[in-house]
Amino acid sequence: MFADKARGVTAVFRRSQGVRVRSTIVATIIVALGMVAGAVIMLYMLHRHQDSQMYKSTGTRSYEIAHQINEGGLNSIDSELLRPTTGIDVIQIVDDNGVVLFSSPGSDTVAVSDIRPGRWNTERVDGVELPGRSGTYCGQITGARFDGIDYNVITAVSTQPYFSGLWGTAAILAIEIPLVIVIAGAGIYYFVGRALKPVAHITAQVSAITSSDLSRRVPVPSTEDELTTLAVTMNDMLDRLEQSRVSQLQFVGDASHELRSPLTTLVGILDLADDTDSSIDVDTVRTILLPEAQRMSTMVADLLLLARADERGIPLTVDEVDLDDIIGAEVTRLRSLGLAKVIAQVSPIRVIGDSDKLTRAIRNLTDNASHHASSTITLEMAQDLGASTATIRVIDDGPGVPADAREKIFDRFYRHDADRGRHQSGSGLGLPIAVEIAKAHGGTITVSDSPGGGACFTMVIPTETTTAANESLTDPGIVAARPSPGLEIST
Repeated sequence: MFADKARGVTAVFRRSQGVRVRSTIVATIIVALGMVAGAVIMLYMLHRHQDSQMYKSTGTRSYEIAHQINEGGLNSIDSELLRPTTGIDVIQIVDDNGVVLFSSPGSDTVAVSDIRPGRWNTERVDGVELPGRSGTYCGQITGARFDGIDYNVITAVSTQPYFSGLWGTAAILAIEIPLVIVIAGAGIYYFVGRALKPVAHITAQVSAITSSDLSRRVPVPSTEDELTTLAVTMNDMLDRLEQSRVSQLQFVGDASHELRSPLTTLVGILDLADDTDSSIDVDTVRTILLPEAQRMSTMVADLLLLARADERGIPLTVDEVDLDDIIGAEVTRLRSLGLAKVIAQVSPIRVIGDSDKLTRAIRNLTDNASHHASSTITLEMAQDLGASTATIRVIDDGPGVPADAREKIFDRFYRHDADRGRHQSGSGLGLPIAVEIAKAHGGTITVSDSPGGGACFTMVIPTETTTAANESLTDPGIVAARPSPGLEIST
């Protein structure tokens, strides 16, 4: 037993670890992809910015110098413009023959001699190498003209500092990103573990719950999130399972108790015949054996019907059904029994349903009324056109149903105390079967006090098609079965 529990706890731990590891891996990969993408975008934007700055600084200076040449020639150039500054390393002025007319210190050789942009035009140059200088240069060449002579103003800057900064940033990112990913993965692993800890507790508790003890419940986290909802849902499910198990045990016990009585009678008579070596007379078969066997057969059939209802619902063979015909047949049957006075107030109603099942439900209600009525049974049926429902009431003048028992009487095998009726031969399955049949038709059955005392069972089912309220009922053969609306028939 201890080993089984240990294996169960180990399995729970492994499952939680698997989810924890998988969640950490997925989250870490997402973080890594996000950081790498961010780094690439940042480097790209940095490169674009630096490139723009290089061409902006050189382009501005070359344009200013060219503008002064256009206005007044070489002698009009401001000396400050000819000095290299931050962002400008090389300044040259070349005529249209390629002769260097001016060069900043250290750049006496012509940087670019094969580009002639023309007056007011500008050309970019990139990847230029200057003799005696390391690295490459980029910049701009702007054309100028004065006194019929064309000039090219060349300004350039070394790309080495810019690329050094770019590569330095890339190197820093290459070191920081893996470190941040490792820290993020560790943090994700830790917090996922804390988030899954209630799940592990819930799983361990559910694993410890057995079919023989459904009273235990899983712990409910105080986080008020999805885990709290999961725990509450699990506890609700366990409540339903416990209630179902209690009902199942009670059902089995009640069924065994109800079947024991006819079986005891049958086995007792057969044992007596076997011990005395005598035959069983026909009267005993007719009055005892056959009724008890039929009672047991009926009970088994009812149990199978209820079991089928629990599993898939009661199957129906639907067609147009005249409810007033069913009520009329029941009125005739009850009167033939002579157990009580029968009053019927019936309106003609047609519904879509299963005629046999509806007949059985109504018969179960009338049998219950006949068992408990003191002198009178009343059957009423009317239609609510607004709600498209048919309402059937079966009323008896017996002692009625106490308020605290009105829900219980629809439980299987439930029968009230002896003062509820004088007949105790029922199995306690008639009303539950009637309820299941009504439910299969989309209806309900309830019980209340009748106006004159006693019980009033009300069955309400929806209608699909109906007959006219003033339908002619002139056939003398069916007047008792289909009385006109409001007509009271009694014996």
